[in-house]
Amino acid sequence: MERIEGLFAAMRAASQDMEWPATEARDSRLETTGELAERYAQAVSEALCGYFRSSHASLWLLDGEPGEHRLRCLGAHAVDGASHQRPLCEQRAYPGYFDALLSEGVYNCTDALADPRLSALQPPPTWRAMLDVSGQINGKTFGVIALGQRDAARVWTKREELDLRRATAKACLHLHALRNEFETV
Repeated sequence: MERIEGLFAAMRAASQDMEWPATEARDSRLETTGELAERYAQAVSEALCGYFRSSHASLWLLDGEPGEHRLRCLGAHAVDGASHQRPLCEQRAYPGYFDALLSEGVYNCTDALADPRLSALQPPPTWRAMLDVSGQINGKTFGVIALGQRDAARVWTKREELDLRRATAKACLHLHALRNEFETV
């Protein structure tokens, strides 16, 4: 893996690209909050795939109440074809996955075909191996970065998990700042 500073530089560039000055009279041609967030998530996902050498990376926002949480995909990048993942992931459909993310902050799955938290799912998960990390803002889970490996099991290293935790924290701060800017306008 290359040095993480390169990943962080790509994330900073993506966040600067999504800045939108708060003014009373906006030009109607300016992008919406969703468009800016999607563009940011796409750029960050692409940088994550490169850094972690994974098949897929995606950025998600968490909303809903306990027991009814859902993740909403902001953007994704896949290096080996279309992902076919759904834009929403609901807690009721994936309770073991959400339990791990919300209690431990990480879902580390070497092989989805052998993981008891996923083995009963029909259809089976899109990714063979997954490393997903949740990020918090003021003690509340805000978003998730998900990495996936499509065709083979993969042992995710502690270094990869630590680096993804750091990247997730930065991405959640960027998205939180974006959300706050739009809420104050």
